[in-house]
Amino acid sequence: MKDQFMKSLMLASALAFLSGGLHVPIANASAIISEKVDVEITVKVNQKGFIDQKGKTFDEKNILKIPKDKLVRITFVFDENLTSLAYGDTHQVAITGAEGWTKETQKIWALNQRAHVIFQSGNKGTQYRAYCILDCIGMEHLNNLGHPLDF
Repeated sequence: MKDQFMKSLMLASALAFLSGGLHVPIANASAIISEKVDVEITVKVNQKGFIDQKGKTFDEKNILKIPKDKLVRITFVFDENLTSLAYGDTHQVAITGAEGWTKETQKIWALNQRAHVIFQSGNKGTQYRAYCILDCIGMEHLNNLGHPLDF
C-alpha cells in the first residue's frame, strides 16, 4: 500500500511538472555559497513544528538565540516523514523583523528541500517572528519558531 502511494505521488508530481503546473525553482548555487555570513543556523520544518539539530522542537523553553549585530543565514529544511500525509505539503517560511521588514524563503517540499533567508540581526533583545505562510498540515505548530526569535 505504501509503495503504491509513493508511486502515485511521484507520478502525480512528474505529470504536474511536465504539464507546466508545477514550478521547481532553481537556485543560483554560487550566490548561496559566496555570501559570507557570521552565523549559520539550520532549522528542520515538519508538521510538528520547527525542530533544532538535536531533534527538539523550538518552543518557549527552547528559543532560537542569535548574537546581536550579525549577518545571519537560517536554512529551513523540509523534514516531513515519507510515510506522513504531510509529505506532500509545501512550506514557505517568513521572518518579520521588529524594524518592519519581512523576508521569505522559497517554497520547501519533497522536491526542493532547502531554502534560506539572510538578514542582519539587531541589538540585544530584539525580537523577530518566524512562521509558515502557506496553509499546510501542522500550520498551528509552524506559527512562530516557538516564540519570537530572541537576538
